[in-house]
Amino acid sequence: MKGGIFFVVIAFQSDVEELHKLSSVLPSLFTVVIDNGQTLTQGDVGEATLLSQSQNVGYGAAANIGMRHALAYGAQWVVILNQDTVFTRTAVEELQKQLGKLEPCIAGPVAGGLDFKRWTTVLPSKKTQYITGSCIAVHQKVIKKIGYFYEPYFLYYEEADYCIRAKRAGFMLRAFPIEGITHEESVSLGRGSAAHQYYLARNHLHFVSRMAPSRVRTYEWLRFPLTISEHIIRHEWGALAGVGDFVLRRFGPRKGGA
Repeated sequence: MKGGIFFVVIAFQSDVEELHKLSSVLPSLFTVVIDNGQTLTQGDVGEATLLSQSQNVGYGAAANIGMRHALAYGAQWVVILNQDTVFTRTAVEELQKQLGKLEPCIAGPVAGGLDFKRWTTVLPSKKTQYITGSCIAVHQKVIKKIGYFYEPYFLYYEEADYCIRAKRAGFMLRAFPIEGITHEESVSLGRGSAAHQYYLARNHLHFVSRMAPSRVRTYEWLRFPLTISEHIIRHEWGALAGVGDFVLRRFGPRKGGA
C-alpha cells in the first residue's frame, strides 16, 4: 500500500454494533483497530487488523501504535478516528479525494480553536488552531519531522498539542467539511462526569505549561486561586482532583481508571 491512506480506529469498551458499522465502510486492508483493554474479537472489526492492548493506554499512545503500524506499511497519510465517529462510504471516498490534493500537513473535517486568554479549547471554531482528534489526518512527513503524540495527557488536548508542534515546524492545518461524518464529543466518558472534569482540568494546565505563550502562562498562574474556587463553587470534584495531580506532576491515567 506504499503511498496510500491508512485508517487507525481507537476503541475503548466499544459499542460493537457501532464499531462494526464504522469498520465496514473503511478499506479493510488499510484499517487497524487499536483495542484499549482487550475487549474486542476479530469478528467485531471485520477484515480490519485488530491490535489488542492489555489495558487502556490512552488516546495518544493508541494513536502512536497505529501510526507506527501504518508507517511500517508505507502509508503516506494516517487518518486517526474515534470509535464513535460515524462515516458514510461516500464520506470516506471524499476524505480520500481531499487528502490526495493536499501538501504534507495535518487535515480533517472539524477545526478547533483556542481561547485567547486561557488557551482552553473551543469547538467548533471558525479559526483553525487544531484539528479535532475524532478524525485527524497526518501526513507521514509530519510524523517523521515532529514525532508522535504526547502520551502523558492520556485523554484530551493531545491533538491541540500535536497541531501546534506541527505548525511551529512549518506545516499547515487544513480543515474541510465533509457531509456524512459526525461525532459527538465526550460520549465515552460522559460530559460533565468526574473523569471528564479530571482530564480537562489537569490537561489544560499541562497544555498551557507546555505549549502556551508567556502571556497565557502568566495569566493562568495569576488566576490559579480563582480556578480552584470556581471548581469548588460548581462542586467539580473531579476537576479539583485533576488540578491537584497537575501540581503533583501526576500524568497518564487517572487513579482508579479512565
